[in-house]
Amino acid sequence: MTFLILMFFGTFAIGFSDVLRRKYLLTGIPENVFLTLSLLGTASILCVVIFITGIPDIEKGFLTAFVSTVFLNLISQYLIIKAFKLSEVSLIAPLRLIIPPLVIASGFLVLKEVPSLLGVVGIALTVIGFWIFFLIEYNTSTGEIMRRIFLDKGVRYGLCSSILFAASFPFDKKIVVTSSALFSVAATLSALGLIFLLLFTLFDRSFIKNCVRTLKTFPMPILYISAWSAFGATLTFQALNYSLAAYASSLKRLQVLWTIILAGRFLKEKNAKRRFFASIIILSGIMLSVFA
Repeated sequence: MTFLILMFFGTFAIGFSDVLRRKYLLTGIPENVFLTLSLLGTASILCVVIFITGIPDIEKGFLTAFVSTVFLNLISQYLIIKAFKLSEVSLIAPLRLIIPPLVIASGFLVLKEVPSLLGVVGIALTVIGFWIFFLIEYNTSTGEIMRRIFLDKGVRYGLCSSILFAASFPFDKKIVVTSSALFSVAATLSALGLIFLLLFTLFDRSFIKNCVRTLKTFPMPILYISAWSAFGATLTFQALNYSLAAYASSLKRLQVLWTIILAGRFLKEKNAKRRFFASIIILSGIMLSVFA
């Protein structure tokens, strides 16, 4: 029950932050500036909490898992923010539904976890629903769907990002069980934010100036997104203590449902209702794997 509660509220917070990202990216904020500020903002909030609660004991295996997840997330975070910039959020979000079946493999390789047969069936149903989503979205043949997917740059970025997220998911769990959820999120996002800040500054002399200008123009949106991201990431990371990585990854896809609902409500994106229908099919597979 604890696992379900944490994932339910955590995925809602992340889904809402995705919608906010899309909303403010449409105002013209450069995606590299937005990515860096949101990461550093979220990390700053969590670091304040850690300063109050204290640093947990760090166990063996943390450093290797931490370096691995930071490296994978450097690429995946950059790709997903570009995907949100280029395509509708209710189209990009469902691409993350490919993550659960991939986590079966990465979870076994990194954590030696093996889901039950019923769990695998549920995850397979998720994949089927994922394909149905594209059938509804494009209303055409399989070959035409593949062609359109590869012609949509935002979708390509989203798919690549999802594959990398699947690879990093078991490492996320490992840093949680070898430290704490709060510390894991804070450390990971701090590292990502600082590395992006360094890289973008090296390649763009005006980057710092753009960051300052964005903070002056959109201080509250950056704060809102950082706060929702901090809340959601902490809850979903904490949930990793209570389930196999493959099952946790499946239930975390509730984030997709929230994103689609909220995108249709606040961004008035087209086809949101049809995407919602397809996602319900996908979520039936997710719930089957969760209760396996």
